[in-house]
Amino acid sequence: MQRVIYGFLLFGIALAGLAAGGAIWALTLGAACYIGGTEFITMTQAKGMKPSPRIIRNMIIAFFALAALPGIPGLNIPHDFPIQHFPLLLTIGVCLSFFRLLFRNENPPATIADIATTILGFIYVGWLPSHLILLRDLAPAGAKLLANPLQQPGLAYVWASLFVIWSTDVFAYYAGKKFGKTLLYPQVSPKKTIEGAFGGLVASIFMALLVVWCADNYVFPNAPFQNKLWQAPLLGFFVSIGAQLGDLCESLLKRDAGMKDSGNLIPGHGGMLDRGDGLIFGGAISYYWICIVVLGIL
Repeated sequence: MQRVIYGFLLFGIALAGLAAGGAIWALTLGAACYIGGTEFITMTQAKGMKPSPRIIRNMIIAFFALAALPGIPGLNIPHDFPIQHFPLLLTIGVCLSFFRLLFRNENPPATIADIATTILGFIYVGWLPSHLILLRDLAPAGAKLLANPLQQPGLAYVWASLFVIWSTDVFAYYAGKKFGKTLLYPQVSPKKTIEGAFGGLVASIFMALLVVWCADNYVFPNAPFQNKLWQAPLLGFFVSIGAQLGDLCESLLKRDAGMKDSGNLIPGHGGMLDRGDGLIFGGAISYYWICIVVLGIL
């Protein structure tokens, strides 16, 4: 019951932030990733590594702040401004990581592992999930700007991504319990099965078809997916694969750190990284898929 209650509470907070869009969505997801960054730092410290917490946390804030700029009223910043400047911010973060650890007041100042985990931290928990902010602000070329956040096409894109990721997680769990016999990757995750992974993949393809069809025909104006229903199964396939690999990657980090959960912030669920591992890769894949295949703007 505790797991269910906190699960619905977390879902409600995420839903409210997503529905509002703009700076509120960026603050909601950014706060979750800031906590996730702290969990990542704890995992690396459990392995004896000493990344720069300040660089990781500040770079997470910087990525989300940059991604949020087009959604702030009155600034009139184009939606492609953040993606154009992400390489610059990433370059600054890499350079700062080296320079900060080079002059750290310790002897020796830093190790290769310290520098590598600092850079990995803000890429993994900052740069990748911030694509969900960019996704929320996307719109087809020439589409009329809609003041109602519940009708904006970006909401449809994020909804499609989230439903695919959630259906992957839920149906992989139940298919694994019902039919699971062959372990998927026991060295990393001893309970996941091939049957469960396949069940999650099939469910995600169906969910992508359903969400895209409903979005274009009933829920959102101006057909946010441009009536390209043919691409929905592929969207479901690639995002589901990304989400499942994201789950395994986070399991790999926890296993190497000797931790069962990334944190204990959410009773019955573990930490933020435990709940958001599929979103980290799935959200970034969704953004580039929508941009390239659906909208043709990259």
